Amino acid sequence: MDFFAAEAAAHARTRRLLIAYGIAVAAVVVAITWVVAIAYSFASSDVYSPQGYSDRVMSHPGVLVLTALVVLAVTTFASLHRIAQLRSGGSAVAVAMGGVKVTHETQDPKRQRLLNVVEELAIAAGMPVPEVYVLEQEPGINAFAAGFAPADAAISVTHGALERLGRSELQGVIGHEFSHILNGDMRLNTRLIGPLFGLLVIAIVARYVIRGFRFGRRAGPLIAVAAVIMALGYLGVLLGRLLQAAICRQREFLADASSVQFTRDPGCLRDALVRIGRSTTGSTLATPEGEDLAHLFIAPAHERVFATHPPLAARIRALDPRFDLAVLEEPEDLGAATVEASPLAPARGGGAAGAATAPGLSERVGNPGLDAVRYAAALRAALPPELEQALARSSTATCLWLAVALSSAPDVRAKQLELIAAALGVEVARAVTALGGFLARTPVVQYLPLLQRALPVLRSLPDERRRALVKLTNELGKVEGHTYALDFLLGALATRYLTDQVEPVVRPGALALDACARELGILFAVIARRGATDGTTARRAYERGLAALLPRERPEYREPDDSSWPAELTAALARLRDLAPAGKDLLLDALGRTVLHDGILQPEEAEMLRAVAALVRCPLPPLLPLAEVA
Repeated sequence: MDFFAAEAAAHARTRRLLIAYGIAVAAVVVAITWVVAIAYSFASSDVYSPQGYSDRVMSHPGVLVLTALVVLAVTTFASLHRIAQLRSGGSAVAVAMGGVKVTHETQDPKRQRLLNVVEELAIAAGMPVPEVYVLEQEPGINAFAAGFAPADAAISVTHGALERLGRSELQGVIGHEFSHILNGDMRLNTRLIGPLFGLLVIAIVARYVIRGFRFGRRAGPLIAVAAVIMALGYLGVLLGRLLQAAICRQREFLADASSVQFTRDPGCLRDALVRIGRSTTGSTLATPEGEDLAHLFIAPAHERVFATHPPLAARIRALDPRFDLAVLEEPEDLGAATVEASPLAPARGGGAAGAATAPGLSERVGNPGLDAVRYAAALRAALPPELEQALARSSTATCLWLAVALSSAPDVRAKQLELIAAALGVEVARAVTALGGFLARTPVVQYLPLLQRALPVLRSLPDERRRALVKLTNELGKVEGHTYALDFLLGALATRYLTDQVEPVVRPGALALDACARELGILFAVIARRGATDGTTARRAYERGLAALLPRERPEYREPDDSSWPAELTAALARLRDLAPAGKDLLLDALGRTVLHDGILQPEEAEMLRAVAALVRCPLPPLLPLAEVA
């Protein structure tokens, strides 16, 4: 998958669909206004008036304006209300569907397996770990991802999928959902729910009017008008679903193909789809609620006139052209899936995630492979038990979160701990210090995955606590005296992840590289100096990367000032986050040239690259060999 092309395409699809939905809503508003105005004109004037329909309608401009405003207000309020419900993140959608959160404290081996698979694939993709839910009351085999941003995403699987899919099949399904998160489908699919709900409310209001007046005297004309309005409302819903289905069907094929990247085995997702096809319960949900969410699922969740998913047979054939589709007609194997060990976790030190090459760094964004998944499994296995236990509860995960955000510089660290003690208490500061001691003995390649794994645990904190944690994490990064770029970048990323979770606002980037020349100069100067032994080497590294990005005019290399570069870099990264996708593509390759100016990729340099990539919303898989975990 070309991540940057997919990001640009997702923004383009969003614009087109919003325009199309706007036209659909406008058409419904005009039609309803016309119907109400005609009915009013007949009710208030002589039936045998020689006036035509247009003259009748235009003779009551007040009715036209009032009706249009009321219909627009109803659809707009309903849409905004539905979007506000979904603003709470993917967890709000999962809970609305009856989902139960899976945490590290679970004793169920199948739920633990599900959590492990999600965490491994997230770490392999270089992105935050989403929350995980199980739809307890759903015996069918299905799953979906929802949310406005990767940091507030949630993945839900039905009870049937949890019980009847093996580990490799589950990896195929979760890989499919991660593809929707990576390429922007999740955000688009969630946004589509609001406008569609607004159109549906028009039909529902008209239906209640019919029910309320059907026994009343002389209610015939009113019921007739309400019936027409209800029909127009449902027609708008059908038009919206037709648009929705046209986009979703194609994206399902692409998500299937992207899922194969995680496992390098098309049989994983293929076998899961075959299980759905042979299952007596299929993928259909048992509860009628959430029908407007059906397009989020990996397989059809409700029967619809316009299918949001391609036929299972077509998807299976796309994954395996030689597969015998007659198998779909065979009776279902009712045996429950076993909780087998991961076939992907190799012995420590085996395999390799692959060393980065400067020109191809951007090609890795959004493209984790089997080696990256193995790498993630090895990271989880190598984590000290004290840090693993800290991920079990939100209170200890908060301390671990702050410990990762601390600086390695003793004087800066002391000031940061004072801030923590003032904000959260002395006991919390002591716990942060203790976890910091374990972190100091842990390879730096574990730090970013720890942030990614802690994020969904922090979701259980009350909103005010999370907002206070955002403020505190941000204040830690402003303490003067930073000398280690990786420490600072990890703290900045912690702030960004948590901010995106609390306020998931993702704007499409459109800035050109030339418009960000100053910010690029700041970023490349910091990265070049932190990977060089002296100023001369840093200048060469700076020029090697930035010359490829800005070949004509670029800022002169300026030695980063320890008292000012953290604030300058924070502002620079905030602006670079708004680069157009093509610009981010070139940026990452140029950063790779700077870091690899000496032909060596140190662990700290690799993690700096991944932190910068995450800060500009370009998830980068691990870059180092598995041996670095030891």
